[in-house]
Amino acid sequence: MTERYHFAYGEATVYASVVDLVRRYRLDAGTVVADIGCGFGAIAEPVRDLGLTYVGFDVDPEGLQDLEQRGFEGDLVDLGAPAEAVATIEKRLSGRQLSAICMIDSLEHITNGPDVLRHLRVLATSHQGAPLVLAVPNVTHLDLAAKLLLGRWDMTPTGLLDDTHVSFFSPGRLGSMTRQAGWAELGSADFELPESDQHFPAGAPVLQRRTPLHELLFNVRTQADEGAIVNEFVRAYAPVALPADAGTDEGGEGAPFLSVLMRTQCTRPETLQEALLSLAAQTSQDFEVLLLAHDVGREELFDLQHHADVFGEEFAGRVRLIPVDGGGRSRPLNVGVEAARGRYVAILDDDDVVFGNWLETFEHLAAKHPGHVLRCSAVEQDVELTTWPGQRDGYAIAGRPRCRWPEPFDVVDHLFENHSPPCGYALPRSMFAEQGLRFDETLPVLEDWDVLMQAVSWCGVADGKAVTALWRRWRIGDSSTSVHTEHEWLRARSAVIGKLDSRPLLLPARTVTSLQDLHNRVFALQAECDQLRGAVEGERRHNAELRSAADRAREQLVEIRTSTSWKVAKPVRVLGEFARRVLRPGS
Repeated sequence: MTERYHFAYGEATVYASVVDLVRRYRLDAGTVVADIGCGFGAIAEPVRDLGLTYVGFDVDPEGLQDLEQRGFEGDLVDLGAPAEAVATIEKRLSGRQLSAICMIDSLEHITNGPDVLRHLRVLATSHQGAPLVLAVPNVTHLDLAAKLLLGRWDMTPTGLLDDTHVSFFSPGRLGSMTRQAGWAELGSADFELPESDQHFPAGAPVLQRRTPLHELLFNVRTQADEGAIVNEFVRAYAPVALPADAGTDEGGEGAPFLSVLMRTQCTRPETLQEALLSLAAQTSQDFEVLLLAHDVGREELFDLQHHADVFGEEFAGRVRLIPVDGGGRSRPLNVGVEAARGRYVAILDDDDVVFGNWLETFEHLAAKHPGHVLRCSAVEQDVELTTWPGQRDGYAIAGRPRCRWPEPFDVVDHLFENHSPPCGYALPRSMFAEQGLRFDETLPVLEDWDVLMQAVSWCGVADGKAVTALWRRWRIGDSSTSVHTEHEWLRARSAVIGKLDSRPLLLPARTVTSLQDLHNRVFALQAECDQLRGAVEGERRHNAELRSAADRAREQLVEIRTSTSWKVAKPVRVLGEFARRVLRPGS
C-alpha cells in the first residue's frame, strides 16, 4: 500500500463521521469494531477512546504493520474471496462479540460488492445484528456533474475519481445494493464538501458559485436527488431479511400512457360523475385514474367507489381510490404523483370535463415530441349553484364557453399570469420521478402554475390546437376562487414569482424574439403615453391662459361698470336698446 492512502484522523473528515455513527449505533453488548479494508487504520485511536477494541483487516500488509506498531490488532483478508475473509474475521475475534463493522473507502475498490455485503450480513447476524458503517465516494457530486458537461473526467491519485476505483456510487445505487444484500439503513452522517477535490479548473464558470450556469445546474441537481455537495456517503445499516425479487419498475412495460390525478372532497357528486363519464368516453383508453379523496369520511369513500363502479368493470379496474388526510390543495397531488405509473401525469378536477379526443391528442403530441409538456386548448364556462328536481344540489350554466386562453403557449406571457388551466396539459412523469418536481404544499392556490413553469423551463412545450377540455368557473360556490381571499391569491402569486425570480431561468428558443416584441410594445406604449402626457400638459397650459384672460376681462368689466362715464351714459344705453327693439325686423 502506498503512502497516498495514509490519511490522518481529523474532526472535519469522513473518519469523524464514521466514528460518530459507530458511537450512535454500536451494540452495547459488543466489544470489538472490525474495520474491513482498514488501510492504515485512521479510526483506530478514536474507536479505542470509545472503550472498544479495534481490529483492522486489509489485503495489504503495510497498513497492518503500522497498526501493530501502534498497538492494535490486524489480519490479512482478501475481499475477492468473501467467505474466506469472513472466516478469517471470525477466527481473529476468537469468540469476542462484535459491536460494529466498518468499511471505509473499500467498496469502490472491488467488483464483487454485493457478494461481500451479503457475507458481511451473515457475519453481523451471527453477532446479534451488529451494525455496518459504510463510507463510499459520491460520483454524483455537483463538481463531477458540471465537469462532465465540459467533457472532462479527471482521474486522480486519490479522491472522488481515484484511479484505482472500479465501482461508482450514486445515492440510488448505494441504497439499492445495500437493500438487495439485506441491509436496512439506520442513519447517516454524510461528509459534505461544496468544493471537492474535483473543483478544477478554477476559472470554469460551470464550477463557480453565483454564476448563472452554476446556479442553474445546482437547482436542477438538488431538486432531482440528495447528495449534490456530498463528498462521501457515510451510512449505518442493520442486517435484515433478504428481500424478495423486485417487481417491474413503475412506468415500464404494461404501465399506462397517462395517469389522471383527480382531487375530490365528495362535495360535487354530480360534476364528479360527469368528469368520470368524460374519461370513460375517451377514444383512447390507455390511462389510469387516481381518485384522490381528500379528508373524506368512510361513508363518502364508499360512495366514491360506487361512482367509478357504475361505468363497468373495465373502467372501474383503471380507477384507484386513494384516501388522503390533512394538508392543503397540493397534498393530494403529491400523493398522486408518488402513486402514478403512467408516462405522463394530468390533473382533472372533479368539476371539469374533457372531450373524447383529450387523451388521443396527448398521445399524438407525445409521439412527435416525447418528454415535452403536452398542451391543448381548453375553454372556460361559468356555472352557478342551483337546486335540481328532487331537492338535489346541482348547477346551472351561466354563460357560453369562452376560449380566453391564448395558443400557442407563450412562456413570456406565462411569467406574468397562468394562461393554462390544469385540464389542458399533461406533464412527463419523469419530472416527478427522476427530477424531484413536487407541488408546493405551502401555496393555498396557484400550485399548478408553479409546477407548470418549472416543467416548461426544463421540458419545453408541445402545442396542440384542438380544444379538448372544459374548465368550469363557479360564480358562487365551493371553489378556489371563492374559498380563498384576494390576499391569499396575491400572496401565492408573489410566492410563485419569487421562486421564478430566485434562480436562473432556462427559456426556450425564440424567446428573445418574444421579449423584443414585448419590449417594443412597451416602448411604443410609453412613447404614446409621453405624447398624450404632452398633449394633456398643452391643454392644461391653454386652459390656464384662457382662465387668466377671462379673469382679466372680468376685472375690466367691473372697472367699466363702476366708472362715472358708465353711469352718466345709462339713459343713452336704455334709448338705444328701445330703438333696437322697435326697428328689429318682424317686430
